[in-house]
Amino acid sequence: MPELKIEYLLLFTGFVLPGAISMYVYGLKVPQESHLLRDKVLEAICFSLLNFVILIWPIQFLFVDGFVALHPSRAWGIVVVCFIVMPVIWPILMVWLLRVAEKWHWIGLQPKTAWDYFFKKGSACWVQLTLKDGTVVGGRYDIHSYASAYPEPGHIYIEELWEIDLSGNFINPLNGSPGIILRPDDYKHIKVFDPE
Repeated sequence: MPELKIEYLLLFTGFVLPGAISMYVYGLKVPQESHLLRDKVLEAICFSLLNFVILIWPIQFLFVDGFVALHPSRAWGIVVVCFIVMPVIWPILMVWLLRVAEKWHWIGLQPKTAWDYFFKKGSACWVQLTLKDGTVVGGRYDIHSYASAYPEPGHIYIEELWEIDLSGNFINPLNGSPGIILRPDDYKHIKVFDPE
């Protein structure tokens, strides 16, 4: 088994860990396909280098002769803030800036699919889904409903299931029904109606 050297650990901490943390937090904020870290090491190193460049002023104190020995708590504070806390903050800030830029039409829309675009708004509506056998089900999609996002859109939970007549009108809610959960393979298409 190869010997673990402190230099290698420091290199990993400085040049891979911050980027890996940022990529993980970004993945929590913005749905995306999952990848193994080994497949994204180069990207993690690039994010780490960017973090290093932005935070060069506090990081440089770690390389001043005697600083770590004289101020160990400050040195640890710099390490924690620069290599753990800030890599968590960067993706949150980036997502916020992208949403502002999207709102002001400086960049294109960020949702990856039309499904994400519609359901990301979180507004209430009425939905009707035509199942594979031709049956139509639907109800009120509201705050307690859920629609999955990229990379696996199409899963939907409708919180209030309603009876629908042959003309497609919503008649009344089905008593005792906590809603309906459907997978993409369960239905052919969805019709969406204004909440009014």
